[in-house]
Amino acid sequence: MLRWLHSAYTTARQALHSRKVWAMGLAFIILATADAVDYECYLAGSDRPSEAYPVLALDEFHRLLVLAPHCDDEILGAGGLIQAALRQGMDVRVVVVTAGDGYRRATIAEFHRPLLTPEDFIVMGERRQQESLNALARLGLSPDAVTFLAYPERGLAALWWDYWESGRPYCSPYSRRDQNLYPRAFRPGAPYSGEMLLDDLRTILAAEHADLVVMPHPNDEHPDHYTLSAFTALAVEMEQAENPAFQPRLLGYLVHYGLYPQPFGLRLQASLHPPRQLERIGAWQQWRLPASEVAAKREAIEAYRSQQRVLGPFLHSFVRQNELYMDMNPVTALGIIEGETFRDADSAPAIPNDANLPECDDPVGDSIVRQMRGGADIATLRVLRLGDSLWVALDVRARVSRAYSYYLYVRAITPEGSVTWSGHYGRRSTDGVTAHDHTVWYHLDGDALGNPDWLVLAAETRQGIVLDRTAWRLIRLRDGPLDRLANPSHLEYNKPATETCND
Repeated sequence: MLRWLHSAYTTARQALHSRKVWAMGLAFIILATADAVDYECYLAGSDRPSEAYPVLALDEFHRLLVLAPHCDDEILGAGGLIQAALRQGMDVRVVVVTAGDGYRRATIAEFHRPLLTPEDFIVMGERRQQESLNALARLGLSPDAVTFLAYPERGLAALWWDYWESGRPYCSPYSRRDQNLYPRAFRPGAPYSGEMLLDDLRTILAAEHADLVVMPHPNDEHPDHYTLSAFTALAVEMEQAENPAFQPRLLGYLVHYGLYPQPFGLRLQASLHPPRQLERIGAWQQWRLPASEVAAKREAIEAYRSQQRVLGPFLHSFVRQNELYMDMNPVTALGIIEGETFRDADSAPAIPNDANLPECDDPVGDSIVRQMRGGADIATLRVLRLGDSLWVALDVRARVSRAYSYYLYVRAITPEGSVTWSGHYGRRSTDGVTAHDHTVWYHLDGDALGNPDWLVLAAETRQGIVLDRTAWRLIRLRDGPLDRLANPSHLEYNKPATETCND
């Protein structure tokens, strides 16, 4: 609610400055309706009773792998499940992907000064890694079952899109490092790059051979969370291409979405409920925690002392009677239509009315802005092959409007590596991008993309700022194992001689 009150307040200030009466009226309408609309559409949890969600059965599993973007997410998302798995004799491995070295507010609170040095962030990262070890020990997990990949916090999205190649690594604006120098790092000295992170994940998946993998929800709103979800889905898919016997069950946990979880703060007798809009696009399961494990999870969360000053009530909001997981099926099939026809001179493809194409659903009406701007509210993504052409369809809830910009981002995965492509529709559209009715069409050049085996894509709508964005979606373009897959672990890199990187 504070988020929308702030938005309304900003709108009112702009109205006063411009002296436009109609804008002031709109601002007061937003103020008057923000509470009802925002709670109903965006912040509300499901009104289903917690008993309506199936309870996970662990009897069929033997090895649990928990992937956490940050030091603390492993407890927030799966603290109870880790305890249950250990109690049942399962092998448990926790992988924390970032180093904990990029949260400015907590670092200021820790060092009691506003002007921070790279060394402050590095020290903070090492403290947070130790806190994860302390927290997991309170659940009964030994330090040798915890792996720190130690990539830069708040940098995973940059690794995914802008810094894939190891020859041009990402430089953290916090630690000023572009290579991994943490003592606990899984791959000491490795450059901060997307291909290295992907290879680390594949190496761990191959070594652990877990049959239950817990990962961030793809619709989580934190960039490190939703990007790790994309990296993990791709790593699992590539391992399955080499080893079809590797078929783990994938579960996604949610941490950041609006003001989830509600009610806020420590509520020991309450249960978690998924946000209503996300419940509509996935099947949710739960794990019930006995009182002793609720207490142990609370103790584990309180081991993150460096986070309590700024995030204490939020962290305690996850100490509930249950934990929630969405069943993940991260690979979407390619829709194939024989022949190729076009609707008009703009070359928008004509799809037969009886075509049953797979869709990647996105929650609609999940904020007041999207409620009011149907042309910017993304509903689905579809990827289809018509004849020799590859197309992506971005469907919105209302008619497409040039008042908005519609962006598509594609990472194409080939046996040799990876390339990216982006295009948009709006006042200045990219070649090969057109629109008809409720759909924006993007024509992809397979040759330019390296004739990929997979596409990972996401879309967003903008009007100066981002109005809506989808999760990253993995599309399989070919069936069967590949002849050869790129293995970045064979790339040579120099161990760093310095702890800083250039601008």
